[in-house]
Amino acid sequence: MSQKRELTAAVVGLNMGRGHISAYHKLPEYKLAAVCDINEELAKKVSSEYDHVSYYTDYIEMLEKVKPDVVCVATPNNLHCEMTIQAIDHGAKGVYCEKPIAVNMREAKMMQNAAMKKNIPLVIGHQRRVSEPYITMRNAIKDGLIGEVYLMRGICAGDFLSDGTHTIDSLLYLNGDCDVQWVLGQIYRGPFASEEEQKANRYAYVGKRFGHNVERGAISSFQLSNGVRCETISGDQLLMPGRWYQDIEIFGSSGRLWRNNDQSNPPVRINTKGEWVELPLIDKIDGDSGLIHGHRLFADTVLNGNGTNHPMSMENAMRGFEVVMAIYESARLNARIEPPLLQEEFPLDLMMKERGEF
Repeated sequence: MSQKRELTAAVVGLNMGRGHISAYHKLPEYKLAAVCDINEELAKKVSSEYDHVSYYTDYIEMLEKVKPDVVCVATPNNLHCEMTIQAIDHGAKGVYCEKPIAVNMREAKMMQNAAMKKNIPLVIGHQRRVSEPYITMRNAIKDGLIGEVYLMRGICAGDFLSDGTHTIDSLLYLNGDCDVQWVLGQIYRGPFASEEEQKANRYAYVGKRFGHNVERGAISSFQLSNGVRCETISGDQLLMPGRWYQDIEIFGSSGRLWRNNDQSNPPVRINTKGEWVELPLIDKIDGDSGLIHGHRLFADTVLNGNGTNHPMSMENAMRGFEVVMAIYESARLNARIEPPLLQEEFPLDLMMKERGEF
């Protein structure tokens, strides 16, 4: 980096935010200045784990008193828009927001416009873009190791907005972030889990998650301008055996690549001769997740004005977020959607209102 100084960092939302706090604590580019959560007991506990850093339960108070250079927004999805804009309005030099961007296109555009108006770099937490396995797969595609790619399939547990957003972003990244020509999607709401199921499984389906409505399963197909077709499957009842979270398989004219979820062992497999073998990763960065490296790159973005060059930039994230929203809109209208997406509200909310489910 051309400038040698620390950026003060604050994290709001300490359930999802712990990994980010750990990254700031490890990186010399940052000084963890404050943590914030409405749960005071949790905020105090996290503070004690990190040299008794200042903790707050009031987000605005933290912004006004600490004046952090960088704010990491790791709160529930329905709070991303408001808290990102508040950080920008209070003078943050950069905002790192967890995925998904927001809960609809209107809020996502508000966040993007607020950042652009003040020339503030805003990145979204799609850290797989800067992880060894995904960089390895993208390089393998570029180098033609499996011939001409014609199909990619992504599978993930969880609801499509919260978790499928990672899948969509990864598929676009692996295709060089080319344009999307059309989107077709379907969703399944399904009955809620019983009280017994909810007690046994904190991820049991109850129709809502992270402050917004969710579905139980979703499938999609979308066509890219480079000729590659992409397919996604998400939700607990639609998963294939042995496939769980962020399972990515890439089909080429002379072979296949496969990452069998985030805990894949080996991390990436290749099949060009009728059997799966390990594909060696690129030189080690920070382990598989890419979280630490994403924050390291963001420090360079904030200090040296390289905002548009960050792989997790708002510009890249918006492309994938539009696909996510288009899949919901396709399900609502029972139609193929061609970008740009005109619907700015969350199509699942609209669908539920139309069905009298609200």
